[in-house]
Amino acid sequence: MKRHTDDTEGGIHASEHGSRLTEREWHQREEQLSEELAKAHRLREMLVSIMGHDLRTPLSVILGYSGLIKKQSNDETVKRFIGKIESAAMNADEMIRDIKTYSKVKGGVFESDLEEIDLNAMLSDILRALDGKIEEHGITIDMMYQTDKRFPVLGNELLKNAFLHTIDNAIKYSPEHETVTLTLDDVGSDWVFGVSDHGDGIPDDEKDSVFERFMRKEKRGIKGSGIGLAITESVVDAHNGSVRIEDNPGGGCIFYITVPKA
Repeated sequence: MKRHTDDTEGGIHASEHGSRLTEREWHQREEQLSEELAKAHRLREMLVSIMGHDLRTPLSVILGYSGLIKKQSNDETVKRFIGKIESAAMNADEMIRDIKTYSKVKGGVFESDLEEIDLNAMLSDILRALDGKIEEHGITIDMMYQTDKRFPVLGNELLKNAFLHTIDNAIKYSPEHETVTLTLDDVGSDWVFGVSDHGDGIPDDEKDSVFERFMRKEKRGIKGSGIGLAITESVVDAHNGSVRIEDNPGGGCIFYITVPKA
């Protein structure tokens, strides 16, 4: 009987010893994963930095010389080809800017970075920035909200990107000479911003996927990085808000951004 008891105690001691080893190994594994994560983060920052400087510099040179050739050439075929080069270079530049923004978002939004932002003033800035594209497509912007009212939220510089991408998308996917409608409503403790277009719309089974990186609705002639709406969702989520898509009764889509009031 005593012998049986000793064996059991020995088994218990061995089990406890094995458990301690497992905990130590687990701690070592956690440290290893933490180091690998930090290394991946540094690598991402280095890559984004390279893209932001080393890749944009030659793009600037391409755009500069393209513009010079176009100005000096009287050959319409040459001008047409130069236009395609400029368009591709600007598209690449936009992609680099979006990837830099997406990287910033994934780095986190901290409370110390937040300040009061007036959504009304922010939307006015966005529309001024998109004025050329609006005119190019012959789009009418219908602002269905009080343009003399303040709509305060707590946010950082990234919030502007989120709103910009939804409006830019509506312009891109709307037929020429159509109307894009903007709404900004007071709903309890939130502001709800809406952008409606009259494009082809998005099927229900694709509505969630448009917020994934590099997922774009196919349309001939539409340029973009494919991560604009991924940025929108990530930024809004970091500001304790939400994004959703609904069908526009008049055809097309309505993108809604909900953010807490300041």
